[in-house]
Amino acid sequence: MASGQSTARTSRVRSQEDVLYDRRIEEVGREIKSVKVKRAQKARSRQQVVLYQIDVETREREWATFKRFNAFYGFYRKLSKDFKKCGLPKFPPRHSKVFTDHNDPVFIEQRRKKLDKFMKELFKIPGMSNQECVLDFLGIRDH
Repeated sequence: MASGQSTARTSRVRSQEDVLYDRRIEEVGREIKSVKVKRAQKARSRQQVVLYQIDVETREREWATFKRFNAFYGFYRKLSKDFKKCGLPKFPPRHSKVFTDHNDPVFIEQRRKKLDKFMKELFKIPGMSNQECVLDFLGIRDH
């Protein structure tokens, strides 16, 4: 029994790295000044891919991360599942590839503006800037 108790106690103990990461998330979340989906660019690859640049500004540093629309959509789905009662902002609609040219500069710019509005509205929700999934999406682990 003693060994079983030891195992249970060990599983409850968090690593120092986890504790430091949580503190860092808390600090950064509280100090985020702005998040902007600043521009869109076509990526160089075999497929036609558009990346949206997200600029993140805190009191101490700034960085940019690049995400495809599908990454935003996956992020939104996770938020919808985890925060059902938060009144999440409206997410830009996904358009059928049959009827929409996803490489049209006008379409790309309209989508960028809608993603920017979504992110701005998201950060108006109290406490959202401290959520681990939000900070992971913004690339805090890399900065």
